[in-house]
Amino acid sequence: MPTLNLKEAAIGQWHRIRAGSVPHQRLAELGFLPMEKVKVLRRSWFGKGALVVQVGNAVFALRPGEAQLVSLEPTA
Repeated sequence: MPTLNLKEAAIGQWHRIRAGSVPHQRLAELGFLPMEKVKVLRRSWFGKGALVVQVGNAVFALRPGEAQLVSLEPTA
């Protein structure tokens, strides 16, 4: 199964951050930690700009490069 990252995730679908993945320190400080639930709420036009994502109960805007650092696994 190919690895999915947050930049590629479908809008509105919950995922878990892949166990063993170590995101960028800034992302970890925001709560993007292994096994945390996350979903993409919205993308900017044409998918080239920021993504609005929910991690736990918090909502953030991430640059595409930051979102690409977060490896995901689908939730059951």
